Order: sequence, then structure tokens, then C-alpha cells
Amino acid sequence: MAGDYANFEIEDFAFDETFQHWVLKTDPEHEVFWNNYLAGHPAQTDKILAARALVQELHTGDQDEHDLLAREIWEQVEHRTRPAPLALWRRITAWHVAASLVLAAACLGTWLWKSEKARNVATADIGASHTGMMREEVNGSDSTRDIRLADGSVVTLGKDSRLVFPAAFDGRERVVQLVGEAFFEVKRDTERPFLIYANETVTKVLGTSFRIKAYVSAPNVIVSVVTGKVSVFGKKDYEKNPKNPHMTGLVLTANQQAEFSRQELHFNKTLVEKPVIVESAPVGSFEFDNTPLPEVFKVLQDAYGVEIIYDADLVKGRSLQVSLEDETLYEKLDVICKTMGMSYQIVDARILIERQDTAKSLSP
Repeated sequence: MAGDYANFEIEDFAFDETFQHWVLKTDPEHEVFWNNYLAGHPAQTDKILAARALVQELHTGDQDEHDLLAREIWEQVEHRTRPAPLALWRRITAWHVAASLVLAAACLGTWLWKSEKARNVATADIGASHTGMMREEVNGSDSTRDIRLADGSVVTLGKDSRLVFPAAFDGRERVVQLVGEAFFEVKRDTERPFLIYANETVTKVLGTSFRIKAYVSAPNVIVSVVTGKVSVFGKKDYEKNPKNPHMTGLVLTANQQAEFSRQELHFNKTLVEKPVIVESAPVGSFEFDNTPLPEVFKVLQDAYGVEIIYDADLVKGRSLQVSLEDETLYEKLDVICKTMGMSYQIVDARILIERQDTAKSLSP
């Protein structure tokens, strides 16, 4: 039964006989094979779920209309030509919108979930749907939903978001797929890394907490870390050699985030909007009583886990007397810089302290 499905598109899967047996649950042998294939090839999840929806649509309702639709799709598989969209739509009733969207996505070479209409249809189905060994959670409500995975990890799924995951993690990796937004609290397992496929990115962790925003219509994918460390990759780069032990990707630690431009396929590393004190930070005070500036910056650096860079001559012999217990990190920096005639900017997730006059001369 094994075949090369790596280059299969949505319509190829839909017209594969073994795939149809799996979707329609007509042969247990095929069901086992495709469940295992889906679990082992997370990058194909979008296409497989879209093809499954198409097969289900073609096997319900008016048989004559579906036979016509099936013949037209099959002609595209054989000839790889683009159908006339208006002619095809005239022959499909409103009841067939889901299948026609899948067909359009396949013929245009795009993902089903890049269609806003398809996303709205998916998020309307609130609750868990089960596909053999794989599960799918779709949250169309206005509130978040907690999902506990088999390894003990917890995913807080945001509104208009979808998570696909196995009923049990039985391989060397724990792999899930996200469309939308979710906060992950991953159970640490040094033997089995946790992978999240989200649009054109792959996030790899051993055990930590972080947030991913990967909506279909958004231009960027954003990964922000609360605790621990994660590695993020462009999906194409990661899939070239996923087993390479030296492949580290862009490494993020607490209070850092990466923004991945889906158009330019490029990462930008920065700090999160609201940095928080990291769990591993030593318990200290932000009461500064004629404290030398290097010590002040070290306190902030240790508390928030960020690197603060400055010229030694800029802080030499200077001290600070102020209480900053209730302020955020950026508010603390504002107070310090205004008091000492300095300014700061964030460069590559690091805080650069400089003279105020220097900052002005560098501004346009």
C-alpha cells in the first residue's frame, strides 16, 4: 500500500482509492495506514484534511451533481489545467460551497486554510472531531479553550483557531499543527522534542511556555517566549534536513519574540511588548539608593533576562537614587534614561543604552 505521496496535492489524495477507503471507513487496513501516515507527515496535514472534506462532500447528497463535479475535478488531475471558475460555480449549488472551495484551492495551488470563507466554516464547528489516531480542536467561541495533550502539555487555544494533534505521542517527536493563536505550556521531555507547525514556520521546544500567533490572513507569524527556550525555523528550511542535530534555527529565550514575514520569509527578533520578571530571576529589589549605574543595569538584566549594552565610559562614576518597584521594564528604562540624560533602543532583542544627543543625531 505504501506509495510516494510527498508531491500529492489535495485532488490527488481525494481520488486515491486507499485514501477514500480511509475517509469512508470501508476498510480497517487502509484506516491504519492513513492514520499512521498523517501522524508521521505533519506537513501534509492541511492537504489531507482538505482532501478528506472533499471526499466526504462527494459521497453525500445528490449523486448526479456529485458525479458531474467528480468528473470535472478528475479532468483537472489528468490535464492539470485551470477550470473556468464561473462555469463551475453555476453547476454547484450553495450546499456544495465547502467542496468547491477545496477544489478552487487545489487548482490554484494554495492551501485550503488561506481562504477566509473556509476558515469561517471551520471555526463554526465548535468542539472536538476525531479522525482515527488524530484529533482536531476548533475554537469558534469568543473565549479561550484549554486542551490537555496526551503528554501532559496544555494548549490554551484562542478564538478562531484550530489545533490538530495525535491522540497519543508514540514517536520520537511530539508534533502538532496550529492555525490561529495559542499559548503552549509544554511538558518537558528531553528525549522527545515538541514541534508546532504554524503556517510557514516550525517551532521546536523541549519544555517551556510560549505563545504563537499564526492566523491565515495575518502577514506575520509571531512566536513569543514566557519561560525557557525555543527554536523557530522557516518551514522550508526545517524540512530540508529536520534530523540535523546542528540545526538550531532562531533561538528565543524569555521575553523575546520572533516575527516571521510570510511574504519575505524572514525572521525579525525583538522583545515582547510587555516583558515580565523571569521565573529564574534572583529575588531582588528595585530600590536604588545611590546605586552605581552598572549595578542598576545588572539588576534589570538579571530580573528580565535581557541583555543591556552600554559604553563603560557612559556610566563610569554615575549612580542612581530612585524607587522603581511598580513600573514595567520599559517604564523603568524611561525613568533611568530621562534622569541620566540617556536614551535606549531595542536592537535584535537587546537593549542598547546611549547618550541622548547621540540618539538624536542618529534619528532622521
